[in-house]
Order: sequence, then C-alpha cells, then structure tokens
Amino acid sequence: MIPEYIVFNITMKDSSGYLLPVGQGNDPKELHERFSGENYVIKPVDDREEW
Repeated sequence: MIPEYIVFNITMKDSSGYLLPVGQGNDPKELHERFSGENYVIKPVDDREEW
C-alpha cells in the first residue's frame, strides 16, 4: 500500500543532497503530532497508483 503522505527531515540529506524520509502515513494530523517542529516537512504523494 502506498502512503498518502511522506515526512522529510530538512536537516538530514543524503550524499546527493536529497532530503531523507523519516515517516509516512495516510493521516496528516497524526503525522503532524508525531513529527512537529521546524525540521519536518509533510508532503503529499502525487499520482499514487495502487497495484
């Protein structure tokens, strides 16, 4: 199952400079409670396709 939202920590980057994901889920309120603060960004997953 593909999540609707992914959480990124803007202070954690890989060797290419991309942000690393730290969480995922389908409820943005729950994700905001778990990952609150300026270091986290919650982004929706666009063009989801279930297999």
